[in-house]
Amino acid sequence: MNYIFLTHIFITFFMTGLCWFVQVVHYPLFKEIPLDKLPNYERKNAVTAYITVPLMIVELMTGMVILYFNPEWVYLINVFLMGVIGLSTFMFQVPIHLKLMHWASPDLINKVTQTNWIRTVSWTIRSGVLFYVLMLKL
Repeated sequence: MNYIFLTHIFITFFMTGLCWFVQVVHYPLFKEIPLDKLPNYERKNAVTAYITVPLMIVELMTGMVILYFNPEWVYLINVFLMGVIGLSTFMFQVPIHLKLMHWASPDLINKVTQTNWIRTVSWTIRSGVLFYVLMLKL
């Protein structure tokens, strides 16, 4: 097993866990913050991008390298779902978070939570696919 695959699977498993935490703990807690305080909180919350963005970039790069050298259906599904995650992040999550930095509403909180299911499910499927590959390699 090579370091690129191990790096990729580690980041994917980490991001899957993080995404589930955000989905079931972090975003629901937004409803507990007074709406007039949420924009300030959201601006401070943006620091999380310093962790997630570099990991997502390394995850994408290692996934592409793996697919390049192993053009198999499991790695194609993996990269396809990374595309779904990336599109969801930049089409839904980022714009909603930017809005929340300026004004908060229950609708925006619900929207950020609902649209994050796309990423949560995609990362979960990817983890399952990569776990399957890992079991085959052991």
